Amino acid sequence: MTHQADQASPRKRRVLMLTHRLPYPPDRGDRIRSYHMLRTLCEHFDMAIACTSDEPVWLQHHQLLSTMAQRVAIMPIGPRWSRWRGLRALAMGRAITPSCYFRLGLGQQILQWHEQAPFDAVLTFCTGMIEYARLLTSPRNGVPAQLPTPRHVIDLVDVDSVKWRQYARGTWVPMRWVFQAEARRLSQIEAGRHDRFDAVTVTTHAEAEVYRNSVGGDIQPHVVTNGVDLEYFEVQPDAHSKTIVFVGVLDYRPNVDGITWFVEKVMPRMRQAEPEAQLVIVGRHPIRRVHDLAARPGVEVVGSVPDVRYYLARAAAVIAPLRIARGVQNKVLEAMASQRVVVCSPAAACGIDATDGEHLIVADQPQQWVEHIQRIFTDDAWRTRLASSARQLVEQRYNWSSCLQPMIELLNADHERKHAA
Repeated sequence: MTHQADQASPRKRRVLMLTHRLPYPPDRGDRIRSYHMLRTLCEHFDMAIACTSDEPVWLQHHQLLSTMAQRVAIMPIGPRWSRWRGLRALAMGRAITPSCYFRLGLGQQILQWHEQAPFDAVLTFCTGMIEYARLLTSPRNGVPAQLPTPRHVIDLVDVDSVKWRQYARGTWVPMRWVFQAEARRLSQIEAGRHDRFDAVTVTTHAEAEVYRNSVGGDIQPHVVTNGVDLEYFEVQPDAHSKTIVFVGVLDYRPNVDGITWFVEKVMPRMRQAEPEAQLVIVGRHPIRRVHDLAARPGVEVVGSVPDVRYYLARAAAVIAPLRIARGVQNKVLEAMASQRVVVCSPAAACGIDATDGEHLIVADQPQQWVEHIQRIFTDDAWRTRLASSARQLVEQRYNWSSCLQPMIELLNADHERKHAA
């Protein structure tokens, strides 16, 4: 009886997930996506996770990942060696990003895993990990001929080459030339000119359109959107405050640019209209430019916190004033899940499947920001209605298990075709 049951239940497919950051804790955009992806996929596949980390890795991090993945490898990377590898790649006409993350030791571990128990699929999380994927998916890398070539899905998340072009437009030479070169080289990777991709995924339909227009080629990207942890970001009671909150990693260029613009262009007008208005800036790794914003009236820079929910609970309005934004802004989804009114720039709002004026507010010019936030402060019924609609929307459309179903199907695609045949 047991033997028959075993025959009726084939083994799970083995999937290798490659990430350029440790997918824990889920405290920034890419980690939120990679953590929930791993957490969901381990229910369907025999997962292995190989990642690099430029931050300290604790034993409990490894132990937690081991509860989701059968095999775990974490490669610490230091900034000095990464910088050297990046400069070498630049001089050799190669993309800087993948070179910064590649380490031979992690590559050898991946090859050893594949020889011991071959992978059925590789999920490459962002272009930074493409050199590791090539060890298994490119025939010129010396994988033994008898081993199968795994299915390859690359999750671009966002189209990074476009982000580098945006960086170039706001930068002086010589760095403008460096950013332009990186944009060109990453675009070639994204287009699959050097690699075999069975599927390419991005986070939004808008990002898929950006891919088609900016990257080109024959690949049609699939959309695998982000979700939000609805149990963790539970409904918060109305704050009845005049507090504005911004949440984001504070050494990330788009966040620094966006919040600096808001403090310089919007807060003086906001304080004039509402003298009690307070802006609280929350997030990891605040750089000097962000710390200096605390000198402005009504601005508090908190920095890293153990639990962002405490600050969301204090907020009447949560802002996302990003002028450079790609894909889904997790900070927006988390605030909406917490039943908070979110005011976004057009760039930050475009990745969310929401209606302006019903689920969130879109503002562009400084005076628009002031007028919208002032109404949030003073119109209790309007604020309550918007906040409630925001929570309802994320419950309906941004549950992680349903959001990630397309990824499960893509990793299973060739397997399902074989069984159908």
